[in-house]
Amino acid sequence: MAYYFISIGGSGAKVLEALTHLCVAGAMPTREDLNILAIDPDSGNGNLERSGSALNQFIKFQNLSVGNDTPLFKTKMTLIKPLPWNPIEIDKTLDDLIGFQIYKNSALGSLYEVLYTRRERNTKLNEGFRGHPSIGAAVLAKKYTLRDNRNTQWTDFIQKIKQDTNNGGEIKIFFAGSVFGGTGASGIPTIARLLRNDLSKNDDNSGVRKIISIGGAFILPYFSFTPPADNDKLFAHSENFLTNTKAALKYYAQRDNVFNAMYFLGDSHVTHFKRFSIGAATQKNDAHIVDFYGALAAIDFFNQPADNSRVYNCIFHGDNDKFSWSDFPALEEIENGDAKNFDLRKRFAKFARFIFAYVHFIKPVLRGLASGDIKDYQYPWYVDYFKDIDVVNTGAVKNFEDYTESFVTWLKQLETLPDREVALIKSSMFAARPAQIVNAEDFSSCDGVITKPELTLHEIWYRLSEDFKIYAAVNGYGKFLRRLYEACDAEI
Repeated sequence: MAYYFISIGGSGAKVLEALTHLCVAGAMPTREDLNILAIDPDSGNGNLERSGSALNQFIKFQNLSVGNDTPLFKTKMTLIKPLPWNPIEIDKTLDDLIGFQIYKNSALGSLYEVLYTRRERNTKLNEGFRGHPSIGAAVLAKKYTLRDNRNTQWTDFIQKIKQDTNNGGEIKIFFAGSVFGGTGASGIPTIARLLRNDLSKNDDNSGVRKIISIGGAFILPYFSFTPPADNDKLFAHSENFLTNTKAALKYYAQRDNVFNAMYFLGDSHVTHFKRFSIGAATQKNDAHIVDFYGALAAIDFFNQPADNSRVYNCIFHGDNDKFSWSDFPALEEIENGDAKNFDLRKRFAKFARFIFAYVHFIKPVLRGLASGDIKDYQYPWYVDYFKDIDVVNTGAVKNFEDYTESFVTWLKQLETLPDREVALIKSSMFAARPAQIVNAEDFSSCDGVITKPELTLHEIWYRLSEDFKIYAAVNGYGKFLRRLYEACDAEI
């Protein structure tokens, strides 16, 4: 089985961010590598910068030796670099990209002028397709077809998929993006259809059975914004989101024959974004529960058999004012060929405790030991696990510590929806600086369940100090992270 995830636009990038954190926590169904491609003409998109940061941090420490008998760091992620694939060139307009001058004064050129306004044709597309999917569809279709030396990421991605199919593997490809904006709304149907057609042409008479499943998380409108009154640029209008969504859903209902699984995700409670942005670095929207659902949709899809059947499921959220663990479907994982259910709540809570214990307890101690402010004999676990590790200059240590900050920042945003309650991990743990614990008493019951009240940060110190464990094929810094992760288990 080979897994591929394609994020398209800002909404897709936010789903990718949530999926990255769930992969690090061990929520994927198998240990198969997950191949990532991000597509966005707005290369400086703030949402993509944040998801790309977490993803790159994980990629740099994911090969730490923690063993194959733990969900921690279970899924390896391979990124098609550089991030993202930008299908357009700097300072290019739609006229430039389509090559309008070639068709000018022809019947085709006249039709083009009817279909697109002068503003749509002459706006530079450095910040994306500005909520106009008709622009994106034209650009992406042409760029996909060309696949020249400026599109190396896309070419590499297709070649990798074809190689996997030629080897007789089962391929699962998942898209994530919005249906109401510009990049996602144009990119998902256009690229998915071209990709399906392209891979169908790859069939031959070799006798190798090729199974390719394509799924997607289609993000419905869940936010609005108010642009400044004096802004005369081309941009997305949130008052058009529902109209765009209606047209998109009609298209998928009547014409789609590409997707094996479609997950439509939205929120009836519209979140108003106070800060307006056309694109680029200022388009940095906080994490939302819809992103989390999108990541779980990808995991559910990867967990399904790879075939050409279509399955239609529906899940509703019961309480409009509160999200809790009971609102999420059960997940499965496959180990040694056997499928079994696992409790996402317990696994995620254990991972959250692991991250908080590191940031609040381990990291300050390591810094104090490195500076000489405290002595190693005060911390027996340091002598046991860090004897031959340079915690200041080791790249894997720094990247993991950077990741912990990314995770807690994302979790803080996820937990603080305006006018809603998200009861996944207690927000009372978070300070203004998210990685700092303000209520240590919530550590053991961070997910709202008091399973072992004595599991405090103090208890973590004792577990690390008194229970030195050796794990098979585990060494170095990964050995300590594995031990810390196990020490954060509320059921031992």
